[in-house]
Amino acid sequence: MEQRDLLKDQIEQLGKVLANILSDLLGLKSKGQTSQGIEATNQRLQGELDIDIEKITTLTKKELKDYLKNRHLRAEHLEILSECLKEIGKGKIEENKKDAKMKLEKAIELLDIADEISKTMSFDRINKKKEIENVLQQRI
Repeated sequence: MEQRDLLKDQIEQLGKVLANILSDLLGLKSKGQTSQGIEATNQRLQGELDIDIEKITTLTKKELKDYLKNRHLRAEHLEILSECLKEIGKGKIEENKKDAKMKLEKAIELLDIADEISKTMSFDRINKKKEIENVLQQRI
């Protein structure tokens, strides 16, 4: 029982860390420091959560699901990670459209995986996917 509570606490902490990383990214982006925000986000995800954004973008869907499962990420965590990827992708559109497209497409895939993990379809996730698809259509 105590071990289960410890795991639950760690999963909750993971969500808080992800939310904090996203908040910092958005804060730096709003100050016009997009490159610094992307770099800091990549470093924090790798250093604090062992999540490699560059690796994520190269994995197949099955490999990605295994990668995320090994890190105990839940659907709500994937939504935050997807938001990070979306913001990173949007920030890279001007300098590297190919990389930006990969990140935006992977953000959609993360939301698809969140649907699979939770075994539910969320209107919020559907709207997030549409928003990312609009960015892809309009800017890439």
